[in-house]
Order: sequence, then C-alpha cells, then structure tokens
Amino acid sequence: MGLSVIRFELEGTPTWGVLENSGVHRINQSFQHQRDLLNAYFEDPSLFRSLIDQQPLTEDVRFLSPLTEPTQLFAQGLNYASHREESGVEENAGENLIFSKASSSISGPNDPIVRPKECELLDYEIELGIVLRKDIVEETEVTEQNLNEYVGALILCNDVSARDFMFGAPMLQWFKGKGQRTFCPLGPVLYLLDEPDFAQIYNLELTLKLNGEVKQQAMTDQLIHKPPKTISEISAFADMAVGDCILTGTPGGVLAGHSPKAGLAIVMNLTNDQKRREKFIAAQKKLATFLAPGDKLELSIRSQDGSIDLGTQQNEIIAA
Repeated sequence: MGLSVIRFELEGTPTWGVLENSGVHRINQSFQHQRDLLNAYFEDPSLFRSLIDQQPLTEDVRFLSPLTEPTQLFAQGLNYASHREESGVEENAGENLIFSKASSSISGPNDPIVRPKECELLDYEIELGIVLRKDIVEETEVTEQNLNEYVGALILCNDVSARDFMFGAPMLQWFKGKGQRTFCPLGPVLYLLDEPDFAQIYNLELTLKLNGEVKQQAMTDQLIHKPPKTISEISAFADMAVGDCILTGTPGGVLAGHSPKAGLAIVMNLTNDQKRREKFIAAQKKLATFLAPGDKLELSIRSQDGSIDLGTQQNEIIAA
C-alpha cells in the first residue's frame, strides 16, 4: 500500500508529513522540493518510513500544495468523452490535446481562487494528476507494463480556466486562460504509489461540487488517452523531470458549453479580437452562470474500495 504524503505549515514553516488514520504524522527530514522527497522514498522506502513520527500531531495544521515551484505542469484537454461531447467535439476526433499551465498557478488545496479582473467566464475542471518519479530527456516508450518505472505519485488537481481569456486571440490563448495565479489548486495528498496501486489508477472516482451540488462525477476508466500514451507523446518533444505533473483531463460537467452561437462567435470574428470576445461571452452566458466571488468548490478523488484517497479540496472564489 502506498503512502499519503502531505505538506503543511507548522509554526510558520513548510513541513512534510504523512496522513494516516486522520492523523498528521511529521516526517523527520526536510525536503526542499517534491523531487527530493520522491527520490528519497523510491531509493529506500523502508528508510523513508522509518523517518515518520509514530505519534500524530495534536495541533491543527494548514495544508499546503505538495508540489512547489519550479514544477512543469503539463495538461490534457478533451480527454473524457463526456467533456468532448459538451464541447462540441466528436468523440473520435483528433489528437491528444496537450498544453501547459504556469508553475506560478500552483496554490494550496484550501486556498482561495482569485477571479482575475475582466474575467467573466471563470470555470472549474477536476482532474487526476500523475507525478513523475524519473527524469525523461529523450523520446521514450511508456506502456502499462513499465508505467511504474516513470510514475511515482497521484494528486488531486483543479485546472481552473478563464474561458473568455482562452478565446481572446485568433489562435487561442490557452496558456493565458489556464495559467493565471491560483489557477491550479493541488493536493492535499501526494499519494506515493506502491506497485499494487497501479491496478487502481483506472478505478478512481472524481467528484466536484459547486455550492454543495454535484457538477462533475466520473471514473478514470473513461480516460481516452491514458498516461502511458501521454507520457510517450510528451517525451517526443519535451524534457520532463522528477516531480513534474501531468493533469490528465476533466470529465463532463464544466460550466462552459457548446452552442451554434458560441461556435459562430469564434469562426465569424476570427480576426477581430474584441468582437469575438464579446460575442463569445454573450453566447456562453446564455448557457450557464459562471463562477463568481463567494462560490465554494469541493473536490475529491478516491478509489471505490477506499484504498486510495487523494483528500478533499475546498476553495472559495474571491475577486482580484
């Protein structure tokens, strides 16, 4: 069975620990970065476990993101059939959509999400993140059989998105729309995988609630482009390092939707940024009410048998 590692604030200092039986057990060693922690664990799991305090802390702690800067955040779009459908994309259409988020978008699992000035279409996306345990600096073939050599941990992610920013230029502004500060709450748990845990990767349930109402719920067996294929594809064009994270896509249930008017707003005004943005925003607002200050999100990912639990995020939307 794997290990549920957390990072938290203790007397004003970031500290590593393990979540066990609802108690926080301090790790008696400091690590500057998740890379150092992952290397220590996989080099000698028994020695690593011996560093864990047997007695849980008695004080309440503030959870921090287990991933810190600098970290490469790769992400996948339209990787569940239900999300493809609501986006107006055919299920079998096209390639694996891969993009990136800024490292500075990382925030804690309970930190507020800041809606930027001029953002009118703020949206959520619950996702499973996979964290690398090995550097990859050349094109590499990763399969289900050797996935355990490359993936070291799982983490709960929210790929927060400003939809109006994303469609703010003719060739699309995905980085600007998804890379804003606070747009990637992570954690609270960095689940370090043992070999038997890999059988559960496609048996995890994702659930997102908005103001107490379930908006997204799906199983990871619905992933279209699975982690081995995605890691292999990224390795063909980019270096990856221990501790880097791949967000594997979100299921259906996001606020943004597809309509003929939304599509025409983009196509008919491809070279007119201001008009395209205005038309797109108007079309989207007819489909849904987007996130606003005061809204509360609750996200969780866990296996159906409870053996893997990535914890719960609780975030409130605030204005810039």
